[in-house]
Amino acid sequence: MSRLRLVLLLLMGLFARDTYAQTDNRFAIGVDYVVRAPDHAAGEDYAHGKLGPGPMWRFGTTKTGWGFHWGFNWYTARLDRVIGGSSVELGQLQVRPFMAGYGYSHAIQRHTTITAAVLGGYAIGSLHLEQGAVDAYTRLGAQSAVAKASNTPVLKPELGVWYNLSRRVGLNVNAGYMIARPEVSISTSAGVDRHKARADEFILRVGTVFSLF
Repeated sequence: MSRLRLVLLLLMGLFARDTYAQTDNRFAIGVDYVVRAPDHAAGEDYAHGKLGPGPMWRFGTTKTGWGFHWGFNWYTARLDRVIGGSSVELGQLQVRPFMAGYGYSHAIQRHTTITAAVLGGYAIGSLHLEQGAVDAYTRLGAQSAVAKASNTPVLKPELGVWYNLSRRVGLNVNAGYMIARPEVSISTSAGVDRHKARADEFILRVGTVFSLF
């Protein structure tokens, strides 16, 4: 049994006897576990998925109806590229989106809320070139190599579920698809290579929060 599944089972067992809405919640903070799977349907660069823990927070509680939503969802994608006939790790592409959107929430009894929303916005992009990629360009005769990633519009449809384990503890599962297409440029003494990088990702988040006040 994975450690993530074990933690979730322990939390559900701990609070199963006291299940009702987080009625006391104004601000809650906690942790989540994020699984990112890149979309390899297109693009010259090959992005790798990533998983790991991260911070999570919740403001108030959600009721049935339409409403505004917002999010950051900053992430890093590791890119591979074929240089000189060999596949090498090109670098770390950082995408830092700032998003807002609109969606509909449906509350089930007092402890479960399902929300579907579409977020959109603008992301700041940057690319850190790995030494292996620099060495590959050097073997091709380049004196130096500098990498850049442009800022880009982003779009993310998502579906999330909040389950209130107690008055102060909430469990969240959120699945979404991030669409981001920054332009990646590699400048060498031989010229500048520019193309669109497909940094689209499927994102699954599972986490829990504790109400501070």
